[in-house]
Amino acid sequence: MVKDGRVIHWTWNMALPHVEFVRRATGTRPERAWVGTVSKLDGEVMGITSKYFYDYQLPAPPDVNAAIKELFK
Repeated sequence: MVKDGRVIHWTWNMALPHVEFVRRATGTRPERAWVGTVSKLDGEVMGITSKYFYDYQLPAPPDVNAAIKELFK
């Protein structure tokens, strides 16, 4: 979960659906917070947007990817 340019919550549990992760971490998705999966594509760490919360599954916006790369180098 990324908000205001920084990762605010994360888990290594890949079996946990995004909606359950958010419920356990914060109860509901904080306003303006991004939720998705961190992955590695062609050797580059990047975010994949949660289909559950956004109704599409695409790479995260550049500001979100910057926050992800800062934590998961």
